[in-house]
Amino acid sequence: MKKMLAILLTVVLVCGICLTASAEDKTAIGWTSWALAEEKLIPVYGGSADAFMADNPDITIDYSQSNPYASYLDQLLTAASAGNAPYVAHIKAEWLPQFLELGALKDISPYISKDVISDYSAAAIQGATVDGQLVAMPWFGNTYALYYNKALLKQAGIETLPQTWAELIEDAYKVSALGDDVYGLAFPNSNGVEAGEGYNLFPALWAHGGDFTDAEGKISLANEAGVATFAEIQKLIVDKVSPTVGNSFKDLRNLFGQGKIGFYWDLEGTIATAAAAAADQDQFYKDFGCMVIPGADTPKGSGYIITHYLIVLNNCPDEIMPQTARFLEYMSSAKVIQIFKDGKQGKMSSRASVMSDVFQDVSENTAVYVDAMKTARPLPVAGLHFMDADKEIVKALTRISQGEDVTAVLTDCQSTIQEMYDE
Repeated sequence: MKKMLAILLTVVLVCGICLTASAEDKTAIGWTSWALAEEKLIPVYGGSADAFMADNPDITIDYSQSNPYASYLDQLLTAASAGNAPYVAHIKAEWLPQFLELGALKDISPYISKDVISDYSAAAIQGATVDGQLVAMPWFGNTYALYYNKALLKQAGIETLPQTWAELIEDAYKVSALGDDVYGLAFPNSNGVEAGEGYNLFPALWAHGGDFTDAEGKISLANEAGVATFAEIQKLIVDKVSPTVGNSFKDLRNLFGQGKIGFYWDLEGTIATAAAAAADQDQFYKDFGCMVIPGADTPKGSGYIITHYLIVLNNCPDEIMPQTARFLEYMSSAKVIQIFKDGKQGKMSSRASVMSDVFQDVSENTAVYVDAMKTARPLPVAGLHFMDADKEIVKALTRISQGEDVTAVLTDCQSTIQEMYDE
């Protein structure tokens, strides 16, 4: 009996040692995204990491560290500078130069399989490659489409959707004539409280034949196209076709949900946010429609795309880079993009196989965003100061909304941004 107990005790001890060793052998990888700070998005973003861990039981993904969007970038840059950031981080493409300036990124090209690299569009890989090093993993892209309220359009006598930019402006005036509290076409402007409200004007600028820079790479806002764009927006504000300063994207989603906006462009993933502001959500979805943002003479090509990356910070040990690369490849795979699609997040990939696998059978709204993705233009994010430039464009928008001369405002704006880029 004593011999049997001894044998059993030995087995228990050995098994315990094996279990402890197994737990200790697991690779732990920290990962962060501002989306992980939003409870409603954890099932999608955290769920993607959970799916990876289920398929890769030798790796633990710690996604407990995050910050809300407003403070996320500053906190991540600070942590990267101190060398104590999570190993993998979610960023927007326009933030990449700031991490490059810190010298905080690992070259992931030796660890990503050639099959995965070749599955991406050449443009996607080129955008994430600096001096021959792949410094970011293209994750997904957000593109924008034009929301419209079918009920308001019907009340305004609009029977056919606008096919050009001029028709969109004409229809916006018809919608705004329905009442003082109804806006035809809305542009966000929280006066710098929220990022991205400057480059949100690019579809209007492109529709007028303008661009952020000219052929020589110089800032190109105070020209005929730029002045025409901002003068038109100023008139929309003066005529109360568009709301004035103080309205962020969040505010516009609420107003659209309440049936107070005829047209404005936004992400697929925020349709539900707008619906939540409606008194009757079933009616909201009956009245909701979206289309590709029209350009100067065609409904195609005036939208923009925001590219999202996964980066690996320098504090990630070299010895776990193979496992980290496995996580990156998985997160960009059809499995994860399917999770985002099922979660109605409107995320699309620049990997050919992913788009083929995930977006064959889609809803009417998603089909619009798939079409918009085909012609959407990338933001001109090259250079360290694009986000600073965005803030200057918002300042210009604020000034023209307060009645200042458009040419003078744009001349100041262009000069300020050019000085930044010349540093």
